Amino acid sequence: MSEGQLIAKLSLIASEIRHENELIGQRTTWLVIAQSFLFGTFVAVVGQGSEGAKASIGALLFVLIPFVGVLLPVLVLLAVGAASFAIWEWRAEHDRLCAASAAKDLDWPRVGHRFLLTVFGHALPVGVSIGFLLAWIVVLIAMRRA
Repeated sequence: MSEGQLIAKLSLIASEIRHENELIGQRTTWLVIAQSFLFGTFVAVVGQGSEGAKASIGALLFVLIPFVGVLLPVLVLLAVGAASFAIWEWRAEHDRLCAASAAKDLDWPRVGHRFLLTVFGHALPVGVSIGFLLAWIVVLIAMRRA
């Protein structure tokens, strides 16, 4: 493999890792925005009176909103897990290429897996997702008791 090809592959890997990290950030932002709308709407539905058609729609929303509220964090957790796995794989490939004899002359930094750094770096999106999931579970438990 030529030096130019190696540099192109290493640049591609860096780009892919950056892309996956950006997706994690976007998914976390979408989750927070969606959850704020869901909680706001849920509070409005809970405070709504019970009159005719309005009551039946309110009853449907009373069940549907928590369901969506639970589903979204689960989907984000799956997506963050998939992105984390992809980042892990890209870093492993990056290190494999940097360890090759063709890369010895390059002054290209090794990324390393840095397990704890990866875990701590993804703690916010995972924590936010778990936090919203637990909040909706508490709401669902409270609804059953009411």
